[in-house]
Amino acid sequence: MSSRSPSARRTTYLWSLTLRDLLLLVLVADLAMLAKAFLRTPIHVPGHSGLLWVSLFIVGRGLVDKPGAGLVLGGVAGAVATFLGMGRSGPFEWTKYVAAGALLELLVLLLPGPLTSLWKAAIVGAVAHLGKLAAMVIVALALQLPAGFIVLGLGLSTTTHVFFGALGGVVGALLLRELRRIPMFAAPTASEPQLATVEARPGATDEARLAREDAQ
Repeated sequence: MSSRSPSARRTTYLWSLTLRDLLLLVLVADLAMLAKAFLRTPIHVPGHSGLLWVSLFIVGRGLVDKPGAGLVLGGVAGAVATFLGMGRSGPFEWTKYVAAGALLELLVLLLPGPLTSLWKAAIVGAVAHLGKLAAMVIVALALQLPAGFIVLGLGLSTTTHVFFGALGGVVGALLLRELRRIPMFAAPTASEPQLATVEARPGATDEARLAREDAQ
């Protein structure tokens, strides 16, 4: 029989994500889409809005440093974007952010180091933003939708998406560094997961107290 109680197993809802993790990811994804929808800038360059939402994706994935967090960010952001009628892809608007979230998740897992690293955040942000552009191109060509980036030139759009995605990644890493200074957003220490597992077992109060004393 497993030593972990049913109550401990119920603390995770999706992959290794807890309810707190999911709520935080949903909040960040909502903020990212609301920022893209309502914070208008006079920069008429393809992909400039990535500076906002990519940086928030980096912050969200950095705060919830667990497998699957990027997919949740992309899925929630895609649902919000579709519901708000953002973009020109109609009911397929969600594909842009699901693609971005999937690539973000893949790069975070493959590249070494935390997302507070500027170089890693820049690469992740650039590739995630390119994923959004790729999904946008595929949907536009498949459905024969108007796509301004094709008129302007795909090469220019690719360049600007890489630039603003990388810049958004750097901004996100800097924001993440500052948020890590706040106790509630601080990175967990190596002993915290073990303590949480001990406390989850019935009648383990004394064990938890002793574990804390040993950790100190």
